[in-house]
Amino acid sequence: MAGPTTEAVPGNVPMVGRDGPEADACGGIGRVSGLYSPTGEAFLSVREEHDEYARETDRLPQGTLVWLCDAVEEWQGIVYASGEFQELGDCRVSSPVAVPEPYSGPCKSGWVLARNLQLVGG
Repeated sequence: MAGPTTEAVPGNVPMVGRDGPEADACGGIGRVSGLYSPTGEAFLSVREEHDEYARETDRLPQGTLVWLCDAVEEWQGIVYASGEFQELGDCRVSSPVAVPEPYSGPCKSGWVLARNLQLVGG
């Protein structure tokens, strides 16, 4: 997972390119895991900011693949595909960017608790 940072991010959008201009914009791929719900409807809340009280913008089911792009304390900034015809490779973060910048690609982004992600690549 991306290393922890403490810099404020404009608009709290996860940053890409923190690993330098020679590395992919997002350094790894993770899978949503470790969720439990007594009703069997477990999901991971995606938040607008890296704060448990921030507005929830989406819910990801167990097994969802996400790009790991940014980190602040126990929070992971992610980028992920959405919609029936979008795939993780469509997010435009698998190649370098010259300088770190807020994610502005075609996929969704947000913040999740890192403890609910398992590193699968990167």
